[in-house]
Amino acid sequence: MVVRRWWTRSVSPIYFLVSGDYPGYLHRGEAAAFCLYHARRYCLGRGIDIGAGKSPFPGARPIENHPAENAYHIAEDDQSLDYVFSSHCLEHLNDWPQALEEWRRVLRVGGTLYLYLPHPACRMWQPEILRYHHVWQPEPDALAAHLTNMGFDIIENSLFPDAYLSFYIVARINRGANTAHSPDTGSTNGVLPVES
Repeated sequence: MVVRRWWTRSVSPIYFLVSGDYPGYLHRGEAAAFCLYHARRYCLGRGIDIGAGKSPFPGARPIENHPAENAYHIAEDDQSLDYVFSSHCLEHLNDWPQALEEWRRVLRVGGTLYLYLPHPACRMWQPEILRYHHVWQPEPDALAAHLTNMGFDIIENSLFPDAYLSFYIVARINRGANTAHSPDTGSTNGVLPVES
């Protein structure tokens, strides 16, 4: 009967297979496992994992939601990190633009922001389904445009859902203050831009 009710709400039974114990996996950080192989290409050097759960990105300092340090307040100097990694965290933040500003603050020029997020094509991630957990739904193009306006260059943006029904955005802080942005924020398929 429960499954039938989910079908009437257009929720696939894969909901039960992928995250049958939701929100329990939030405390284990299992979503990141689906993007680690790809993220290791970009997250090099000294970095942090925001919302790491019990499985932080290898080599990253984990940051959780504590009064002294959290997604809105990071205890790092300005421009001191090579990368910021975050998996399935941004959609839980009410003031996500403020959080992204803080993440940008701690990245050095040329530093990498790696975001792994639930894809809007999958209904199980929608805030109306996951009440009290997801407060908004990131969309690949809209988020890439927001990051571009913040001074990031989009390196990769997977527009379609992966096996975990999620997408990633890889962005880097501009090397120059007056760097022109390309209006194309689609995927580069792993081809990095030539730096001058």
